[in-house]
Amino acid sequence: MAAMKVGTAPITWGICELPDWGTMLPYAHVLDEMAELGYAGTELGPWGYLPKEAAVLAAELGKRRLAMAGAFCPVTLHDPARYEDQLAYAMDTTRLLAELSAPVLVLAEAGDERRERIAGRVSAGDPRFSVDDWKRFAEGANEIARRAKQMGLVTAFHPHAGTYVETPSEVDELLRQTDPSLVGLCLDTGHVFYGGGDPVALARRETARIRHVHLKDVYRDRYQRALAARLDFTAAVGEDVFAPVGSGAVDMAAFLRILSDARYEGWLIVEQDIRIQPGSLRQPKLDAAKSFAFVTAALP
Repeated sequence: MAAMKVGTAPITWGICELPDWGTMLPYAHVLDEMAELGYAGTELGPWGYLPKEAAVLAAELGKRRLAMAGAFCPVTLHDPARYEDQLAYAMDTTRLLAELSAPVLVLAEAGDERRERIAGRVSAGDPRFSVDDWKRFAEGANEIARRAKQMGLVTAFHPHAGTYVETPSEVDELLRQTDPSLVGLCLDTGHVFYGGGDPVALARRETARIRHVHLKDVYRDRYQRALAARLDFTAAVGEDVFAPVGSGAVDMAAFLRILSDARYEGWLIVEQDIRIQPGSLRQPKLDAAKSFAFVTAALP
């Protein structure tokens, strides 16, 4: 377990690619706090939040002794009209990661307003991928992963609430339809839980396919209230459904034991999806410190 590296990501400071999410803190402030807390690295965050020039970003990371761990890259691949621009976006992200010697491209399905509205409560009659949608998406994911591999990166797919790869059956279908030699799994404990899955059981079953990990926790009572109130995903995050790691419903000790037994040697990216409302005095660093303390204490 000592080989695991503990990093974090801008979302823990409320930085998200979704529109109208909330206050965006300056990146220098966020990177400073990550380093002060002892995190070893960060993910890229939304495209354009951190500098897109590799030399500039490398210097910013280097002076704080932070590594670039990877990048969350949400794409729409099932729509032929959007395929080329989405492929180009993924390749721009991959090239920047390669220039920074980052190991992982964290690919995800981008979702849409229809699925964002029903995150955590998808039922049989709700919008889903068709057979053709799945085929196009899986082929696109394989192609992005193939190109990323040529640049020296591993691709790990991230199931995500509010997208077309959220529920347990959708996660299974994604894993079934993609090439396991190209597309691994980024297991985000919080998003698997939010989508109705069991992150511990998924980790136990798919251990060999895990290439990257997002450690995220969920307050069960707030999650249940959000579902009962039929909140969309953005609104639910605004109600603070996500907890500092170790403070919620996910059995993190069992999850970490599975990784340890499997001799997982990748990144543990500590995350807490939050929104900072304008005028808020919230200090994300405080929760990020709680998460870091829990995770580092759990590692032998």
